[in-house]
Amino acid sequence: LLAVLSSYKRQVPGQVVGSSKTGNVTYVEPAETVQLNNEIEQLKDDERKEIFKILQVLTQQMFVHLPLIKSYQQLLTTFDFINVKSRLALKFDAVLPGLTKDLSFDLIDAYHLVLKLNNEQAGKSTIPQRITMNREARILVISGPNAGGKSITLKTIGLLQLMLQCGLLVPVHPNSKMSFFQGLLTDIGDIQSIVDELS
Repeated sequence: LLAVLSSYKRQVPGQVVGSSKTGNVTYVEPAETVQLNNEIEQLKDDERKEIFKILQVLTQQMFVHLPLIKSYQQLLTTFDFINVKSRLALKFDAVLPGLTKDLSFDLIDAYHLVLKLNNEQAGKSTIPQRITMNREARILVISGPNAGGKSITLKTIGLLQLMLQCGLLVPVHPNSKMSFFQGLLTDIGDIQSIVDELS
């Protein structure tokens, strides 16, 4: 396209394609290039159709190997998941705690992954927590001043429980104990982020 001052646009033979926001400049496709541009578009369209035909033939040839390809994909996905779980466990010194069936947990030296990661980047230390609950002690009352760690404690318990139930190792002391629950319910009062040191 040619950028032509709008006052001279009629002096340039060709097709007007558009204009600038102010209207001072008009974009004109010169008459000499209209046929060439149409031919280029036709060639590009022919190329796209040819590529589609080639992909169709290749797909038909590969279709007989579909069960094997699916098996490879499933195996690679499994390996990828194992690799990610391993890297996460190594990064945060995560372990598999003792598993119990009595719907209780005893988290020793537990910490929230996001909090620990942010503190490491900021050069701060992360103080681990110990939280214990069982059938006799089913309610946990947490009190303290603002920025005292109440929400972090709740979020730590929830996150570690979710990690365990998703098949991930958790960042706790090896002597910790955990169990599996049928449901996890959360109720967070407002939208604040641990990353911003708000929770």
